[in-house]
Amino acid sequence: MRFLVALILLLIPIVSVNAQTGKPIKWSTSISKTEVKQGDIVEIIMKAEIKPDWYLYSSDFDPELGPTVTSILFDVDDSYKIINSLKPFGAKEKYDSLWEGKVRYFTKNAEFRQEIKILRKNPVIKARLYYQVCNDKVGKCIPYEEEVFFDNIKVELVESIQKDPIKTDEVKVIDPSKVIKRIDSPKILKRPEVKVEKLSLQELEAEKEKLISKDNNGKDLSVEQLKEFVQKYGGSK
Repeated sequence: MRFLVALILLLIPIVSVNAQTGKPIKWSTSISKTEVKQGDIVEIIMKAEIKPDWYLYSSDFDPELGPTVTSILFDVDDSYKIINSLKPFGAKEKYDSLWEGKVRYFTKNAEFRQEIKILRKNPVIKARLYYQVCNDKVGKCIPYEEEVFFDNIKVELVESIQKDPIKTDEVKVIDPSKVIKRIDSPKILKRPEVKVEKLSLQELEAEKEKLISKDNNGKDLSVEQLKEFVQKYGGSK
């Protein structure tokens, strides 16, 4: 049943906004802010006044159900970027036996918002709005399309953010000359002084005789004693 109704609605010609008189809906558009910085996100706002007994289908229900959900198609342009999807505000919900499912719709007033990121100066935002209004009393549903256009946005360009260079007072610089100086001029450790008892020549000779010993054959056995003597009195002149 719902597929037959959808086919009949598709055969109804889309009515031109300018050619249609006595249209049951009237749109107005605005922008959340007109002075922005490059990279800011703005909202384009679309509001509708709906005549009594008429209602407008929202954008937030299953588009495969049958009726034309409100949608927006933007022209491709590198001056802006679309963020997220079209958002309706204040839509009602009901079960529609004609379409055999839940639909969301507006009566009297409707509001939609679309987020857009501004990428460069002089953005030109053009889009076409597709929607459908119905009147159950007269048994009529009319699909429409309408052009929306936004070009009065002043954009302040933002320079590329660069990392601050390393500050010289934050870096410890090693002076090579100081390193070389430390290497070339090492500290000399002084050996501890050893006090040596000084003797006269006669006393030395007497001490020497005491240290000399001979075996039974008269051989001098004092070599080891000499070593001890040298070790003990080596500092004497």
